[in-house]
Amino acid sequence: MKYNHAYDICFSLESNHEKGEDVTPDMLRTALLNRIKDLDNADEWGEIWSNSVPFDTYEVEEG
Repeated sequence: MKYNHAYDICFSLESNHEKGEDVTPDMLRTALLNRIKDLDNADEWGEIWSNSVPFDTYEVEEG
């Protein structure tokens, strides 16, 4: 039996609009990739893993 687990990862970015209405898909992608690089550089994946729990899990049918 296998399970699929969904996790959150936090990242931030700056924009010029109070509610982020000027945020583009490219801005989101860049911010997320920068967050991943920061985690790699600081070797913080273990810390994130130890403090994370999935927010959703479901059973995967093996076929």
